[in-house]
Amino acid sequence: MSEDLDRISLTLPSSMVDRLDSIVDDWEYASRSEAIRDSLRDFFATYEWESGGEQHHHGTIVIVHDHHVSGIADDLQTVQHEMADIITSVQHIHLSHDTCMETLVVEGAGGKITELANRLRAIGGVQQVKVVVVDE
Repeated sequence: MSEDLDRISLTLPSSMVDRLDSIVDDWEYASRSEAIRDSLRDFFATYEWESGGEQHHHGTIVIVHDHHVSGIADDLQTVQHEMADIITSVQHIHLSHDTCMETLVVEGAGGKITELANRLRAIGGVQQVKVVVVDE
């Protein structure tokens, strides 16, 4: 790690410490500190995302939909083409006979990513939309 480190103290209930230690072991972190740093990076990215703004983000939008709904494929593609400036990749997966999942890799201003997610949510037959953003 190239940056200087500051030591802080953290007070947690024993149940949280036990859970943290279990995750550190299960996910093979080098230490509690590394697990906490990883968690804080996610916390910071979520804060920036939810603060709105036009900060640049990278992330994914996962859409689960019923592919039997008439016109849903066309509706999804229309929105994706209209917002192609922030979509870098699309993956389509058949989850079952009735259900498909699409994963969009996105890059752009937070407001544009939110707009895309909201437009996808509004399409009839879309069952779920999840957005995950990360900082560089």
